[in-house]
Amino acid sequence: MDHGDCKPGTRISLENRIILETAFNLFKKYKVEISDAINTTFPFLECLRDHGFITNAIYKESEESFKMPDSKQRTIYRVLNEVEKTFNLSFLGTLFSDVIMKKYPGLNRIHKVFKKGIPNLELFLENDDKEEEDKPDVKPQPDQVNSSENFTESNDGDTACTSTLKRSMGTADLENNPILEKAKKKKRKTQETNTSVDFLDEILPVTSGTATGILIKRKMKQGITVKCIRSDDGNWLSLREMEIRGGYESANNWKKSVYCGGKPLGKLITGGILPTPPRATGRGKVQENSEKCKICQEEGKLFRCTNCFSFFHGNCHLPPVESERNFWKCTFCSIQMRPRSHQYYKESEILGRPMGSDEELKCEFILLKVYCHLENNVFLNIPHKNYAEQASQCLKKLRKLDEIKNNLMEKKYCQVEEFVRAMKGIFQDSEHNDSDLTEEEFQKHFKEVFAIQKPNLNSSLLW
Repeated sequence: MDHGDCKPGTRISLENRIILETAFNLFKKYKVEISDAINTTFPFLECLRDHGFITNAIYKESEESFKMPDSKQRTIYRVLNEVEKTFNLSFLGTLFSDVIMKKYPGLNRIHKVFKKGIPNLELFLENDDKEEEDKPDVKPQPDQVNSSENFTESNDGDTACTSTLKRSMGTADLENNPILEKAKKKKRKTQETNTSVDFLDEILPVTSGTATGILIKRKMKQGITVKCIRSDDGNWLSLREMEIRGGYESANNWKKSVYCGGKPLGKLITGGILPTPPRATGRGKVQENSEKCKICQEEGKLFRCTNCFSFFHGNCHLPPVESERNFWKCTFCSIQMRPRSHQYYKESEILGRPMGSDEELKCEFILLKVYCHLENNVFLNIPHKNYAEQASQCLKKLRKLDEIKNNLMEKKYCQVEEFVRAMKGIFQDSEHNDSDLTEEEFQKHFKEVFAIQKPNLNSSLLW
């Protein structure tokens, strides 16, 4: 099958091509099962004809063939062979539509197979349907349609279509049609938006009406009230504020009003592409001048330290805070309230220590210091010029810190030295910028919290 024929004149992104190839292969593999599930012609054949997947002649021939004894499954199979010649995703939208699925419950198992093979199938089907809706309603004139197609019986008993319906839509007359040209531009704009978005990126372009900006996934995870969208004018907006700026204040449903890559955010959340932002409750309810997390400086559902009265998101703190607790102390206070020891240790001794609970707490303290620096001093102060590029670099460092954080929480570091080497890998990255985080600053925190004695000239092992 030539996939380029399914949408003439368009460029297919790599992502869409992979989806289309997967869908096509599944369709070919399960044609027999699909045929077996279709036990009546109505409304299946009518839907295929009305949506242009088969010609009227094929529809009439199939209607007659279906009436013959023991020919039902074979007739539907031959129809699917015709569909295969010009297969595209819009066929699956018809096959798995509510009206068809309700009439033919046997398709439910096939639907599950497709969803397993293409986890985000509904997103692509919806986008394909949207493109079909954008097409102008231009009807060909009688003399522009050649419908000389007939079924002929082949040697092996299968029915084959000797010629397909050929439509020449009056190309010369339609080239200057303003309605068609407007629809083409709209469709092309949608396709360009879809093909330019890599949903795996941490930063995604979003739109709502005429408002545009970039969405930071990391901030979106903190909650629906967090200002996770940076508008083109440099202001930070929450999801609801982006919806209002786009002119949808009365809608009050950002999941349908804010789009990314031509898809509403609600669909991207359902498909697992975007995180589900938690709703703020309790202390997290946002009000003017409300509290902010000490680590990321964002609002949301926060937990307060009973000693220093600082606020933290549960997943910003180390170790993570999962539920409100009485007299809870943050890691900063836990370290700082310890009695100071006048005993100092050699660096080699500290690096060789097993990662016990005390060592783990100190490593958590160091990580929080680094997170605070990157989130407060670097990320929030990125200049408007070249913001996306610099923000991506900072977010890359934060993702690496997240990996170290997860490894520490999962107790994958057996010795302190393994944690230090993992941190050192960040500074050795070729894209690392010392203006964001210096190795000397990390050394300072490490040596202070582990009470390492001042080294002699040649005593350092990792630095």
